[in-house]
Amino acid sequence: MSENNSANPILGTDSATDDPSITGATIILEEVTKDYGGAQPAVDHLTLEIPAGQTVMFVGPSGCGKTTTLKMINRLIEPTSGRIVINGDDVTQMNGDKLRRHIGYVIQAGGLLPHMTVAENIAIVPKLLGWDKKRISERVDELLDLVSLEPSEYRSRYPKELSGGQQQRVGVARALAADPPVLLMDEPFGAVDPITRQRLQDELIHIQSELHKTVVFVTHDFDEAIKLGDWIVIFNVGGQIMQYDTPDQILANPANEFVEDFIGSGAGLRQLGLARVSAVQLKEAVRARPGEDTREVAKRIRDAKVRHAVVLDLKERPVGWVTPKQLLRTDRVKTKYSDEFPLVGASSSLDDALDAMLVAGSTEALVHGKRGRFLGLITVNTVIRAMEEISSKNPEDTPDAPMGHNAGASTEDADSEDADSEDESQASGSSPAAEAPEADATLENSGESV
Repeated sequence: MSENNSANPILGTDSATDDPSITGATIILEEVTKDYGGAQPAVDHLTLEIPAGQTVMFVGPSGCGKTTTLKMINRLIEPTSGRIVINGDDVTQMNGDKLRRHIGYVIQAGGLLPHMTVAENIAIVPKLLGWDKKRISERVDELLDLVSLEPSEYRSRYPKELSGGQQQRVGVARALAADPPVLLMDEPFGAVDPITRQRLQDELIHIQSELHKTVVFVTHDFDEAIKLGDWIVIFNVGGQIMQYDTPDQILANPANEFVEDFIGSGAGLRQLGLARVSAVQLKEAVRARPGEDTREVAKRIRDAKVRHAVVLDLKERPVGWVTPKQLLRTDRVKTKYSDEFPLVGASSSLDDALDAMLVAGSTEALVHGKRGRFLGLITVNTVIRAMEEISSKNPEDTPDAPMGHNAGASTEDADSEDADSEDESQASGSSPAAEAPEADATLENSGESV
């Protein structure tokens, strides 16, 4: 077994990468099949490589095998045949319970134990691994801070005292508690409202930018896949890979008719889901702090020829924005104003930012960064200019797609009802590289079991 990570002696991180910031491990599925005894296997001879430190999204219609594939990685579902290798270790030969202690797992609605506090929920796996109390307590606080929950405020709460979004944040913290190289996420944000969902997505992007785990994420939402994924695997029934590529290449160069239909219309507009707020120039705002003389703040607003000032708390987090008229109702700036203002994260997509402004009926939105600190304003005009730039550009060259295929037939035949002849089942067909030379990706698919 690999011994290259003291925090995680079973799986470790990927020794093949030269980047010390990557704490994830490469996952390779080799000819993996899951057969429940029906007419068609749930997953049929799937071969797939998931790169260390990358986020790979699994999408596809219901019954396509994406969740089955994810659960075979941590052996909540046992494969019928094939090998699953994580950082060089064949995990199908390991004790399943011990394996799962070293793989993070996040499900819908958090899955927190209701009789345990937040701290106790996060500490479950470290306790099983024999960590001492001091180390566990420090890790709990570290992770709560990472998911933007103040430790002193939340560690002693019970799940019923948390909102849905807060429960999901604790679920992510718990999954990361033992510093696993792999994080499996099974539609984790599917049970929350759209605004909370967008904020949780932003939080995951932020966490991944710091930790560089290997994340495998199942979703029904293709827009979510575009926003979160470094790579997207589009499955068809039987766990057949229709395309495995970067989001921009899938939007620009769908591999076949199945992928085109799955993406649907509006691929150009969906490019906004790839662009981050952090990539555009933010507009500076007039800033105010509680206790300031309101007349001075009102003068700064007028001098800057803007309509609002952004009120910040002691941690530089926005607590409202106000007009001169609202300010002058009191002598001093208050500690709290209406929280009904459009707010997006630096990790948000431009699509999210545009939605936030449209919902609020505003031409501007406040942008926050790490730990909620205010960074500036994004405007509708900034988004429009970015859209114009996106529409004028050709897709950029991308790295070669990781290995991903099923044994047998071609991409063109994989979703065909007539792909049952011997010649078709043995064909080696077209790939994204053949249909879109700039992608330089390799991909083979099948419609028949071998």
